[in-house]
Amino acid sequence: MDVFADLALRFVLCFYGIVLVLGPIVLRARFRLRARIDLGVVSLEEMPDLVREFLEPRAGSLALWNFDLVAYLNLGQISPSTASYMALLSNPHTCEWADITIIFTPLKKIGYIEFITRCSEDVQIDTNTSSSPPGLFSVPQHQVFRFPEIRDVYTLYRVHRMLVTDITHGALPVLPPSGQEVAELKRRLERFGPWQQEHGYMYLDAKGENYRLTWKGAILGAWRKTWPLPMVRRWQTQRKNQAVLARIAAAS
Repeated sequence: MDVFADLALRFVLCFYGIVLVLGPIVLRARFRLRARIDLGVVSLEEMPDLVREFLEPRAGSLALWNFDLVAYLNLGQISPSTASYMALLSNPHTCEWADITIIFTPLKKIGYIEFITRCSEDVQIDTNTSSSPPGLFSVPQHQVFRFPEIRDVYTLYRVHRMLVTDITHGALPVLPPSGQEVAELKRRLERFGPWQQEHGYMYLDAKGENYRLTWKGAILGAWRKTWPLPMVRRWQTQRKNQAVLARIAAAS
């Protein structure tokens, strides 16, 4: 029995070691992030039925909070083998953004609602309902908070406003002039690659078309998806979210 246990342990450690070594190599070879995002303004009728059924009712619920529809967008393939669509909204009274996004990958469909407050090039806070872990590395300029347990727009917006108050310390949000919202969204999306490059996670390829992972980015990106780190990170996120939601409940 001891011999069997020893062999099993050796096998597990060997397999785990292979995963830790091969994971970064495979991820670095496959990962691409488009340097230029091609946004296409489309009508609701031009979208696939599944996309339309997801976006339209949620855009209507945001209208109740003075978020006006700017455009329906086809985001194309921001990364390989994905298709993304968005309803972009803005609130001219509070100078805030909102979006409803749905992303199709070979393995799953991801849909979420998001509020965005941008005060400057160095201060942006996003609060959304996505249950998926971030695809990019966190950077100080762009703080993203995920609350998949929130099911209603009202609670999500209250949480967002509380986080904005805590982080911005009174800095005022800004919106682009009317008619330039889509161009501003394109500019904001295209900032992510340079931000990742500044922190050593990515580099721009020779053709200038895609950002690819450095070894630092590949190792960190692969290892954070290797057990037990996803479970630990999920637990940490749940604890933080519970603390935020408790503050909201206490303020009610």
